[in-house]
Amino acid sequence: MAVQARRDRQSQLEECISNMDLAALQETLKLVCKKQPSLLMDVLKTANDNGDPTPGNSPAVPDWCSCNNCREMPTEREKLCCGKIPQNCHTKLADFYTIVLDELVLEVAMRFRNDALAEPRDDNYNRAHRHTAYRQYVMWMHGRLGAGNRKVIPSCCIWKIRDQYPEPSGQYVGYIEGVLD
Repeated sequence: MAVQARRDRQSQLEECISNMDLAALQETLKLVCKKQPSLLMDVLKTANDNGDPTPGNSPAVPDWCSCNNCREMPTEREKLCCGKIPQNCHTKLADFYTIVLDELVLEVAMRFRNDALAEPRDDNYNRAHRHTAYRQYVMWMHGRLGAGNRKVIPSCCIWKIRDQYPEPSGQYVGYIEGVLD
């Protein structure tokens, strides 16, 4: 049911794009660039090189990575890959985009969490979405965790989230050990 709904939505979007004139397409791309620059960069890169990474255009793949999408991480604990072959990397799954990267899904998850914990909304758009995406990934892969039960997110997933919702300074906190870890 959900797969068919996703296909129907994709068909509707493709039809809508086909019916747009050049000016409307340009304005739409400008809006995408403003809201999700990394998504547009991924699309443009794929369009330019047919999805084949060229030497020098992508970071070196660490030797501990099997999916070819990981990047070097600062601590041994964070040097974790999803363990899949490149075509099945978690970051390539449609569900990853829907559950972890989709802006609307993240907005709902943030509102739910803020309401449940009576927390104020984080005004830093990218940081709020990035942290929510991390929580969404953990919930999707491991279910609800609690105090003393923490999971490291694979590097490939961390970087896909960071590329989608970057920190302007490029400085990230990374995995923080829990008291009971």
